This record gives sequence, C-alpha cells and structure tokens, in this order.
Amino acid sequence: MPRTELTHRFDEAFAYASERFAGKVRGNTRVPSIAHAMAVSALALDMGADETEAIAALLHDVVEDGGGHAALDHIRAEWGEQVAALVELSTDEIEPSGRPWREVKEDYLARLPTEPVAALRISLADKADNTRTLLRGLSEEGDALFARHTAGDRDTFLWYYESLVAIFRSRREELGDACASVLTELTRVVDLLRERSG
Repeated sequence: MPRTELTHRFDEAFAYASERFAGKVRGNTRVPSIAHAMAVSALALDMGADETEAIAALLHDVVEDGGGHAALDHIRAEWGEQVAALVELSTDEIEPSGRPWREVKEDYLARLPTEPVAALRISLADKADNTRTLLRGLSEEGDALFARHTAGDRDTFLWYYESLVAIFRSRREELGDACASVLTELTRVVDLLRERSG
C-alpha cells in the first residue's frame, strides 16, 4: 500500500478541528473530544485513506456536534467538495431535528450499504473507536452505561452496533484487506459489549 502524504491541508484541518473541539470532552469521560477525531483519522489512514479522506475523517463530527450548515459550508470552502461530501455522508443530521435516536440511526443504516467506500471506511473507523470507548465505559459503569446513552436502553444500543457490523461485513470485499483488522476488532468489541452486559 503506497504511503499517504499529508500536506498543509491536513495541518490546517487539524487546527480547525482543535479549535472546534476546544474545551470539549467525550461524553462522561475526561478524554478531550479531539482525541476521537485524531483516532478516526489515524484508523482511516491505516486502512489506506488518502489525504482528502483523512481530512474528512478528522472533521467527521464537526457538523453534527453543533456546527450545522455553517460548518459544512466552511469545510467546503476550505477543503473542497470531496471533503465536504464525505463529512456530510458521515453526519446523521446536519441540524438537530428532535427525532428519536433510533429513527435517526435507521436512516443512517439504510444509506450505509450504498455509500462510497471512502465514507464506509470513515464510518468503520468511527465505530471502531466509539466501541473501544464504550467497552471501557461498560467495564467501569456496568449497565448504567446504557441507561445514560442516547439510545436509551441496552437492546437498542446493541441493535445499532450489530447492524453496523453486518453492513461492514457485507461490504468486506470492497473495503479491502487493509480494513480487515479494524473490522475484526469492531466485531470482537461489539460481541464483548453483548457478553458483558445484561
């Protein structure tokens, strides 16, 4: 796999993400929010992402976490249409709609099977890092983790992540060999989340 060169575009995206997430931490942890953006971008690069995809991975939560249309427009102006399109595909809702969590996730799952491979890779990286954090939370809190999660309950939460695993597996060939270890890890962690809960 050829090495991905990162240029000033990536550096500028990292500075922007750091600014957007300044002072924020991941839900009920002491981990800075920027750490998740960094992890998702690093995982995407490990799976063969080019710079455009790595930037989109770095910025994947900016729109959803309060940036809305203004942030998406800024991303498009600064990093181009390809980055903006991948960020939009990674976003459940550009602006909050107030719809139930499950309904929003059902819409996301419905479109994931036909999304471009670059968007699928970002989603796989995102979910792999999310589930690592969730598994840590489960070991510290037990099933209280599910009660405070936006999903609202254990079964809904596990339904979402198990559905994601099934979609990623169905597109395993398109994702390629470079993604195999991340998909294996995600599958293992989701299985552990089920085994260690309830």
